[in-house]
Amino acid sequence: MPPFWAGDVHRLVCVAVSTVELMTDTNQSSPPALRIAVLGTGNVARALGTRWAIRGHAITVGARSIASARSLAEEIGRGAVASPLRPAVDGADVVLLAVPWRAIDDVLVHLNAQDGALSGVTVIYPTNPVEHGVGRHQLEVGSIAEHIASRASGAHVVKAFNVHPATYWEQATPHDVVTLAGNDPSALEVVRALVRDVGATPHTFGGLDRARQIEELGATVIALAFGGVDPRSAVPGS
Repeated sequence: MPPFWAGDVHRLVCVAVSTVELMTDTNQSSPPALRIAVLGTGNVARALGTRWAIRGHAITVGARSIASARSLAEEIGRGAVASPLRPAVDGADVVLLAVPWRAIDDVLVHLNAQDGALSGVTVIYPTNPVEHGVGRHQLEVGSIAEHIASRASGAHVVKAFNVHPATYWEQATPHDVVTLAGNDPSALEVVRALVRDVGATPHTFGGLDRARQIEELGATVIALAFGGVDPRSAVPGS
């Protein structure tokens, strides 16, 4: 995305969160180290995988191409390991599905998600189902997060990390807000802690039925940016 707005896109969501809320949520202590399977080798996988590894979490990079997975694991360092896609999720506490939305069904089938391979696991999906460069949501109803939940038996799906560009996580601060949507309280708490681990502040928007609103927020940012408009100008008080 164009760099002119990347440093300030957080204001789109910050306006909905009070200063008191920011201070309270970011003062919580970090949780024990988690086993995180990062599926995908793109910018989002690289950015979040690196930040979480720095915070002491155990990272396994999974991809269809073991060479690509190994390359990213080496780049992340700090004990990160590479794995084929399916074994990467074995024993994971958290799975980051950092893959294009059109590939989701194929990936879930490959993981045997419908048969419970992700049951009890916190699954984060950070991608928006939008038309590239236009920002139009591609689903007639619902969200891609709800779609994943319907095809991953027992998984605790949380929508998060879908508004800011991936490179943003290298410089996030507590004033940067990540909106979350999910149904499972424990999974939401896990993701809130992981948001704090990258330096940002979590804000729970609601249940998974609110995920489309978060995806539409990301879509709006994309549409404005690719239209040559600073997204900050569309938000009162930003």
